[in-house]
Amino acid sequence: LEFPFNEDLLAEFGAEWLTKAFHAAGTLELSNRVRAVMLETEIKIDAGNNAGKFLFEVVYETPNPKLHTKLFAKVPFQMTKETQSDRVSSSVMKQPMDLHEINTYRLLESRMPVKVPKYYYGDISNETSNYILITERVPFAEINGPRKGTLAPLEIEGPYQKCKDWMLRGPAKDYYMLLIRKHAQLAAAHKKGRMGSQAALEQSLRFAPTGVESYAVNPDAPTGEKAETCSLRLEEAIKFFAGTAKVVFPSYVTSDAFQRKFRATFLKLNAYSGEIQYWKHKNPDYVAFGHQNLNMDNAYFWQGVDGALDCGIFDFGGFGSSSLPHRLWWGLNCAEFDQIKENLSEYIDSFISLYAEFGGPRLDKSVMRTAIIITALENTMFMVRAVPDCLEQCPEEEWSTIRDRHDPRVSSDVGGKSTLRTTLQVMTNGLRMLEELQADQVLDAWVRDVYGAEFGKPPKGNAVVMGA
Repeated sequence: LEFPFNEDLLAEFGAEWLTKAFHAAGTLELSNRVRAVMLETEIKIDAGNNAGKFLFEVVYETPNPKLHTKLFAKVPFQMTKETQSDRVSSSVMKQPMDLHEINTYRLLESRMPVKVPKYYYGDISNETSNYILITERVPFAEINGPRKGTLAPLEIEGPYQKCKDWMLRGPAKDYYMLLIRKHAQLAAAHKKGRMGSQAALEQSLRFAPTGVESYAVNPDAPTGEKAETCSLRLEEAIKFFAGTAKVVFPSYVTSDAFQRKFRATFLKLNAYSGEIQYWKHKNPDYVAFGHQNLNMDNAYFWQGVDGALDCGIFDFGGFGSSSLPHRLWWGLNCAEFDQIKENLSEYIDSFISLYAEFGGPRLDKSVMRTAIIITALENTMFMVRAVPDCLEQCPEEEWSTIRDRHDPRVSSDVGGKSTLRTTLQVMTNGLRMLEELQADQVLDAWVRDVYGAEFGKPPKGNAVVMGA
């Protein structure tokens, strides 16, 4: 079935196409049809870094309370100046991310142990990477802006934005504890076989390999990139966070001592990159289904009639089975660091307890903590690679007049995306993890206890780690 992949094309294809699409997906009875399509003109969605999004409304020939009339569509970014790099990133570097999201809704909607928006249609072209996903529209009570006072029970808060936890209506810890619970429910449901047969799931979703042969392990070379290349990236990052953009980072990043630690830690991380990935996936107890980045913008929250906070989740790009501590960090990485630092131990305890309560195996806290902290370093290295993009979105000459991270030039969505704000927040959290939670010592201990004692390998020499 030929499909539209942007707002204008959906309007052009119209009600006749939507009828065929919903019939093909089995989400609309064959005796019913879509009579009219109206694009939403008042509310525009510009949140997110991986896709374009828009809202529309339909009229059915035979109304049914089980059929939503207000719908949401997700499509690829268009190849414009503002979003071309993001389109290439999502459609080339991150695929089959979008296929996995469509398959998650298409195959798992009824099996999900958490609430998700109702699926109506999805398809993707392997030739062009164009796609469309249509679901119910989440009825956010504050889509036109925050409302004063309390919301009624079951009214949906937000939508909340990535890296803006000060928007939350309650204590941030309450929201993150709830998301930890959702992580545990998803992972345990997979472990208990409630999501479907393993063979069918492996055909349709992402499954990280668990065997050593799938990872670039090499005792005689860095298993990330060449040490010389990595070193150049790190110098560029230091110039950025300790110079150009130092106003939004902790003051200690300008010290020689911190910068020496930064270089040594991230060159070591690069040297053991493949071995770390293998370790994070080799024990199946620590590998299960999980959301790729369960940040605040990928969930929708409400208070129940009993006053308890609850939520549903969406945005399942790249959904599948992989390292659980990796997933947990990528759900925390956009939070305020002081909150992470204060509550990380409790978050880990909560996940371990809930995962076991819902049917998963009992995990070791020290393993979880080590993997989470090392994942935070890996995430920071990902942000290091994004420094050139940061300078495109906010040129160097602008930084001389920026006073803090709340300046609209860096806190707002730039070009309709939260990429700049996210990069700065995640990099800040990684640098603070290094300094304030001694992530360098955690990595050193991993080399000694896992690579050395568990894997039986001598540590890689300075020539390998630092480069010739």
